[in-house]
Amino acid sequence: MSGRYGMTFAKKHIEEGDFDEAIRITTEAIDDGTASPETFVDRAVALDLLERHEEAAKDFERALELDRTAHELIVEDVDDAYFSALASAAEKLAGRSVPGAVALLESYAKCLPEGRHLADAEDWKKRVRGELKTLLDKTKH
Repeated sequence: MSGRYGMTFAKKHIEEGDFDEAIRITTEAIDDGTASPETFVDRAVALDLLERHEEAAKDFERALELDRTAHELIVEDVDDAYFSALASAAEKLAGRSVPGAVALLESYAKCLPEGRHLADAEDWKKRVRGELKTLLDKTKH
């Protein structure tokens, strides 16, 4: 599934802003069993850019799970993208279900027990429960 050297076709489509095509290509590879951890990352990035954060987080989780044996990913980079997707998904979900948003954020520590956003995940749990103010809250009168 390579485009130019070192770049997957999905990444090429992501760079060009064609997120739906990137999702189509990666889903095809996942469905036919040829997916690597990078395939799931590519689809997660495209989903995240379409603000489908919860789906993106699940794909990042699957990529990290597969990478435990494949060792293809730069985990630190995926860690950042995964946490960003989770935080965005939790913020969106909190309006409908605070417990659901908290549970979503708890998946971070389960997936990456040594991850560098463990404290951030705890802060976000407080934020969605209304226990921690955001910078935006300071501007409200």
